[in-house]
Amino acid sequence: MLQRLRAVVFGDIGCYTLGALPPLNATHTCGPMGASVGMVHGADVVGVTDRTAAVIGDSTFFHSGLSPLVNIRANKGVSTTIVLDNRVTAMTGHQANPGTGRTLMGEDVPEISIENVARAMGYAKVDVIDPYDLQEVRRVLTDHLDSKEPSVVVARAPCVLYERRRWEAPRVDVELCNDCGTCLKIGCAPLVHHEDHVEIDPLLCIGCDYCVEVCPRDAIVSAAGGRKGGA
Repeated sequence: MLQRLRAVVFGDIGCYTLGALPPLNATHTCGPMGASVGMVHGADVVGVTDRTAAVIGDSTFFHSGLSPLVNIRANKGVSTTIVLDNRVTAMTGHQANPGTGRTLMGEDVPEISIENVARAMGYAKVDVIDPYDLQEVRRVLTDHLDSKEPSVVVARAPCVLYERRRWEAPRVDVELCNDCGTCLKIGCAPLVHHEDHVEIDPLLCIGCDYCVEVCPRDAIVSAAGGRKGGA
């Protein structure tokens, strides 16, 4: 979505670093942990007029993203920070972090809310979104990127490799599919090109139905037990 909105995206180290590669091509810089927030602030301070955003993971946010987020607010910045909250430290082995509500030993502790931390810093423009809701993501990101005030977006959905939740895979209506390739641009492994249409590998698909929302011809149909179709 950030690519579609023609935003300059500042990233750092995490699963989301893969967004720099094709077919997404959505991340323009990559620095050490937490650098994305400081770098987007610097770009805005020197007068970059493009839409700009910092992307940072939830565990990295707690590790080293808090200080630069304070700097944006304290120095009258207007940057947008997007925190990708997948409810776990996924990149290094699915460890707990301060936002998960448990310690590394599995003990329950108070869960630290990312959005409440941002509001406590003085951020008035804070939104939490479901990254699978494409229309809502576009609306919120457009609003934040075009805003003239500092803002935080928390994109919250659990890591599918950690939670292991699956829904029934959607199906492709080959009569409607015109092989436009739009769905392939989301970089989802179960989507494969076959002759003159796209197919979905049910063994790899978790049934998130994101491709259902992306298809411009409604050629990808949610299953009755899919994320969008029911159950």
